[in-house]
Amino acid sequence: MITTKKNAFYFILSVSLLIITSSCNEQKKVHEELPEPKKEVKPPAQLISTKKAQVLFDAYSERRAPLIQEYEDKLDPSTTFDVARYGYYDLETLKNYISFIEQEAKKANVKISNVRFYLANYPNNEEYKYPKQNTFFIAPTTIVDGKDYAFSVVRDGKTYKPKLLKDNFIIKPFKQTTTKEASFFPKISFFNDDDEQSLILNETHMVPPPYQE
Repeated sequence: MITTKKNAFYFILSVSLLIITSSCNEQKKVHEELPEPKKEVKPPAQLISTKKAQVLFDAYSERRAPLIQEYEDKLDPSTTFDVARYGYYDLETLKNYISFIEQEAKKANVKISNVRFYLANYPNNEEYKYPKQNTFFIAPTTIVDGKDYAFSVVRDGKTYKPKLLKDNFIIKPFKQTTTKEASFFPKISFFNDDDEQSLILNETHMVPPPYQE
């Protein structure tokens, strides 16, 4: 009888320990599978208030938009030109662009120093979705000999190298024909344009009036 009770005690004890161990393992597994809490992102120092944004918007409305409309209306009096006031990309496009330029810069063994927004204007022809409208395009930059240059990458087989772009954005191989030119883009090799991978983002959506109330 004593042996039977003893065996029953050990059986219950073993089952209890098994249940406790299993429960602890499950809790540990659940804890391990939980994602690490994200660190709260601090607001960028470059943020401006809504009030200041309104001031900037109004200043453009008063000092720039009328001049653009007047100029375009004179070129084509048959229509009233609507001046675009903003352009946009969806969030996923921007995320993908940042990932792409980081990838290409790594291949070319350069560090991205800045991302530039160039002010631009679409020519008046059917090739462009928004003819005559102002626009912007984006390009990464890198620092060479203390100067900041926009760049693309060029590929020669499996070799990637940066291609620095002039301030006037002429996109063609830089030919070192003079002493001045030779010193302007030092330590950079250039391949044929056919091997160029552009890092310039445009093809945005430009929006003229009317605006939302």
